[in-house]
Amino acid sequence: MTCGTDTTIKWNGCKDKPGTKLCVSCYDQNQLDVAAAAGTTCVKCGTDTTNHQWYSCKDKPGTKLCKPCYGKNQFDVATAAGTTCVKCGMDTTSGLWLNCEDKPGTKICRSCYQKNQSKNKKRANANEE
Repeated sequence: MTCGTDTTIKWNGCKDKPGTKLCVSCYDQNQLDVAAAAGTTCVKCGTDTTNHQWYSCKDKPGTKLCKPCYGKNQFDVATAAGTTCVKCGMDTTSGLWLNCEDKPGTKICRSCYQKNQSKNKKRANANEE
């Protein structure tokens, strides 16, 4: 299972054929194939297929999550911990909680994060002129 390319941004080791190197696309597919062969299923929704990588479930060690459930699980864990946005003070968000670059170790809601990114881009553009 290789595409035959000899150029890639990164070469990765093949999980089921030690010593073999794979391009990024083939590596991603190989990881999914290995997980499928091992009978990997999502501990939250029960799916056994995903077009993304599998993630370790932090609140249930030894189990795996599909990407959609991983995102929701991260959100639920942060919400249960009483996370609040250091910018607006809200304790809810319509998306993921993100790390606040301005105040390391704190969280920021998606809305404030996007506003912060936009402000930083404008500032960077102004400095280039």
